[in-house]
Amino acid sequence: MKIPFLVLSLGLMLASWGLGIYFISILYTPALIIPLFDQFLWMSEVKGLLGLTILFTVITLPILGFLFKTRAAVSNKKSRYTLLISNYAIWLAIVASQLKITAYNLGICH
Repeated sequence: MKIPFLVLSLGLMLASWGLGIYFISILYTPALIIPLFDQFLWMSEVKGLLGLTILFTVITLPILGFLFKTRAAVSNKKSRYTLLISNYAIWLAIVASQLKITAYNLGICH
């Protein structure tokens, strides 16, 4: 794994943390409404905006550490790039969900 791939992964992770903390600071509601396909879910602000971020940070950091540690061994590149692309997709989905939840709650309240 090369350094730009690691920087992109960590950048997406930090963007998610930054957006979550920023949105918590601008939303002043006792509970967030998370829109699902056929229902709504009510949660606290921290759980709603940073719950997935915390969960996937705990999962992603050991995987990135392992990939960075074994980057010299170029065997099985296909599985490495599959892990990286799925990592990017998950973090982009988390950022998109944070934006959707915040936009929905700001649309209701304001």
